[in-house]
Amino acid sequence: MTALIMLAALAIGLVEGIPLGKQGQWKELAVMSILLGIAFLLVMGYYLGLPSPLVLMERLLEPVGKAIFK
Repeated sequence: MTALIMLAALAIGLVEGIPLGKQGQWKELAVMSILLGIAFLLVMGYYLGLPSPLVLMERLLEPVGKAIFK
């Protein structure tokens, strides 16, 4: 499954990135690469059993919410 995710991310990067590079749209290429990298890391973290960012945000903000909405 990991190899399939890596191949999908690589295919998306090539299909979207090559035209952007040829057109000289370097900022757009950088943004696309960063977003694709974040998505890849989140999916890999999910398959490796790491907690999602939503769980981490709930753990951090739950005491604040309880204090505000007593």
